[in-house]
Amino acid sequence: MRAILLLAVLTNVKLKGYAEEIWQQDLSKDMQIGASTEGYDRVGLRCGAEKMTVELRTTEDFSGVIYTQGNFYSREPSCFLDPVRGRSFTMSIPLNKCDTERNGEKYSNVVVIQHDDELLTPGDAAFTLECDFSKPRDLTVTANLNGSKRRTTRSSIALVDADPGRDRRKRAAYVESYDDKVVFIPQKAYRKTNDEL
Repeated sequence: MRAILLLAVLTNVKLKGYAEEIWQQDLSKDMQIGASTEGYDRVGLRCGAEKMTVELRTTEDFSGVIYTQGNFYSREPSCFLDPVRGRSFTMSIPLNKCDTERNGEKYSNVVVIQHDDELLTPGDAAFTLECDFSKPRDLTVTANLNGSKRRTTRSSIALVDADPGRDRRKRAAYVESYDDKVVFIPQKAYRKTNDEL
């Protein structure tokens, strides 16, 4: 009986040491998260005066998490969505919250679509969303008899690497619209070649 117990303790110590060795390895060169075009059919952005609304449609039932970069741990409802299951999701991100960056009249944020509730893995996606309310260089003036004011908007969605340690300025694919709405469809988005990245 003592021999079996001693063998079990020695095996446990040896396996524990092996596990620690694996967890201490730097896997950043072996495992890359990347910019995924898989798992979703479309991402839509609607720019509003107070918020940006993101609409996501996945190819299969999704039960991971969707959040703005920097808000995974806070899990604030307007910045974090934890759906039970489904294929269509909407998130309203206030322009003054959720780590939304403001540069003049341009607002931007990064939304992450993570398939696992806790870990970022290859196949997850991230998008830089932009709502630019500044006036364009070529301005066409039109008369509006209702007296309502319409802000000129440029909206864009860029597919970026989901790994938060990567450069978010490097876009894998990109769409833009000179309107308050834009839709990113993986097969139709402008893709950069390796030379352009």
